[in-house]
Amino acid sequence: MSESTPSQPALIRHILPVFVGGLLVAMLTVVTNNWLMAHGWIPDASSMGGATGAMLFVLLYQAVITIIGSHMAARLAPDGQPRIRYALAVGVLLAVVGVAAASQGAGGLPTWYLLARIVSPIPAAIVGGGTATRALSQRRQA
Repeated sequence: MSESTPSQPALIRHILPVFVGGLLVAMLTVVTNNWLMAHGWIPDASSMGGATGAMLFVLLYQAVITIIGSHMAARLAPDGQPRIRYALAVGVLLAVVGVAAASQGAGGLPTWYLLARIVSPIPAAIVGGGTATRALSQRRQA
């Protein structure tokens, strides 16, 4: 009697796209945050509490970074799989990180900002997955 268990390489093929997309988001976030703080475009996290414009700017570029990471995850998804699923997995991963940050108090940041950091990755991931799906389908048609 044999049970059908997923083989290790098949499991890695499903985890790797989400890992790469999440890692890309993390690296781009760290580099962008450090560059923007070094050039005075945004204050550091401890003094951002009253800077609404800076928080909106951070939400905007975080959404763009999430789109990029989700797009990459969807592009790397195995053939025959719904690519949007991999993009959404990146969005859910980032939403969980947002929940963890909000539960820690996040240094006195406003509640609206913490909630936006929880909710915004999902729509951005949908956009990233959609752009990857469209790009791949256009490539196949050409």
